[in-house]
Amino acid sequence: LSKPLLLLVASPTTGVSNIVNNCRALSISPLVKALIIDDNNITVKMLLKILTKEFGHLTSCTASGKEALNKLSLETFNIIFMDIDIPELFGIETTLAIHSTGSKVLKNNQQIPIIAYITNPWKDQYFKAGMNGWVEKPASQSTVRQELDRVMLLNKGLHAIS
Repeated sequence: LSKPLLLLVASPTTGVSNIVNNCRALSISPLVKALIIDDNNITVKMLLKILTKEFGHLTSCTASGKEALNKLSLETFNIIFMDIDIPELFGIETTLAIHSTGSKVLKNNQQIPIIAYITNPWKDQYFKAGMNGWVEKPASQSTVRQELDRVMLLNKGLHAIS
């Protein structure tokens, strides 16, 4: 995309939380360009439905850590939903590679918020690797919305996709 699709600016008088509340009141959310990294087609379809059809976000998918690193070296994203048990590089290894200073990942993607998309309870290990949040599989629309809003606000992710 060559032009911003949506720009939300928080000022000292409006604040970020007011912007999000106003978006919810209007039944819109800040537009997000998400990368789903998961090798399970059923899980991908569920998350795609939530992110794309329910929220209207732009979404791309890869099935392995190496594919994800390649995609992140070519294209900018706002957020990643990362499965942990993926081929070639596990989710934690992929996360560490994304954040690595020697990475071929685009500079804008090196600090991208990452949400672990998980079936196991080892959350501490994900946060230590640099992930910003987690959603348990299978995820509901409200769970994805809540975690996406939380992580994007913490990372000041309310900005245009260019």
